[in-house]
Amino acid sequence: MRAVFDIIALRSLVAVADEGGFHRAAKSLALSQSAVSQHVRRLEKTLGRPVVERAGRATRFTAAGNLLLGEARWILSVHDEAARRLLGSEPATIVIGSAEHAADRILPRITAAVHETRPHCEVRFRIDRSARLVEAVDRRSVDLAVYVTEAVSIEAMQLGGLPLKWYAAPGWTPPPTPTALPLVAIEEPCAVRRQALEVLSAHGIHASVVCDAAYLAGVLDAARAGLGVALLAATGRGPDGLVEYTGLPPSPAIRMSAHARPDADPAMVMRVVETIRSLLVELDSPHRPERRPDTADKAERAHGDLSDEEWASVEALLPLGERGPYPEGLRRQFDGVMWRFRTGGSWRNMPDQYGAWQTVHHRFRQWAFAGAFETLMATTALDPRRTATLSKAASAELEIRNPKGT
Repeated sequence: MRAVFDIIALRSLVAVADEGGFHRAAKSLALSQSAVSQHVRRLEKTLGRPVVERAGRATRFTAAGNLLLGEARWILSVHDEAARRLLGSEPATIVIGSAEHAADRILPRITAAVHETRPHCEVRFRIDRSARLVEAVDRRSVDLAVYVTEAVSIEAMQLGGLPLKWYAAPGWTPPPTPTALPLVAIEEPCAVRRQALEVLSAHGIHASVVCDAAYLAGVLDAARAGLGVALLAATGRGPDGLVEYTGLPPSPAIRMSAHARPDADPAMVMRVVETIRSLLVELDSPHRPERRPDTADKAERAHGDLSDEEWASVEALLPLGERGPYPEGLRRQFDGVMWRFRTGGSWRNMPDQYGAWQTVHHRFRQWAFAGAFETLMATTALDPRRTATLSKAASAELEIRNPKGT
């Protein structure tokens, strides 16, 4: 008879991982500690290998244990979903936290992404400040949070950069110098507020926050009233009652991250992450070319460019969705990035076959914000002879994501 993993034992294994030990796992499951230990031993007997080992007074998962843990989470999610669907119990609820910035574009995409992997789940949202969202995930009242990276100092999944623009009421004009530029912003701590002041200061523009607001709605109301200019997410259409103000230096995109509960459905989490990464690329590329044949890619590829097999592996790892530049263009751009770090040449001297160097450089920054080259370094997608090139790209990526002094 084929070996079978006990569903109750798998639940105990996941509890040991999530609660940080056998004693707390037993308490969370309303079982005795010996019962939880027996469940883990039963799994070890089925697997034929130990799944936990002693590390001083603590225990840690073995390599086989970590593999089993990942499968256990997936098995339990499928089992619990089937039980809800077939036994008529209440549908599961997924709670997603989101910062206010670009929420009107982010929330519908997240809802669709969750339903792709968990079609019978209800989705609830909590819109709040980034730090409070991360705290809610750690308290397990939120399953997954999408927030502004600079607002919280934790290791998390990088999503990409959210473009920002200046907005003001129609016809608004700044006061004459030397009067400080009036700025409306969310009250401290706020990463977008800090970035607005830093951008203006870097260009020698003296600014003063004339209106603090607890939430984004207050910022919009103050800007509509003509109190000042505001730095807001550029989502392709300006907020009602405001227009883009082009008389100030542009602001770089602000980074977004995702933080999930350890026991959240990994398939659901990754689908949401991929969806938001795709959306951020889309928002940062407002003038996308229409999909068309690209004869340049039908020509013989230059020496050093990716083979068809390598590109097939790489394309699957790039944080891009259904929208955005056509795939042939992306391949040229990736080859251009590899040319830059393989040869050490400058972006401006990039051969024409890779397209405009500005476009290739822009695409590299988008991939860098999403951690694409770090991901590629951890895989075997490319020929080992490309390791040095990837390492240089990953180092440049790290500098973009973690600039010195920040």
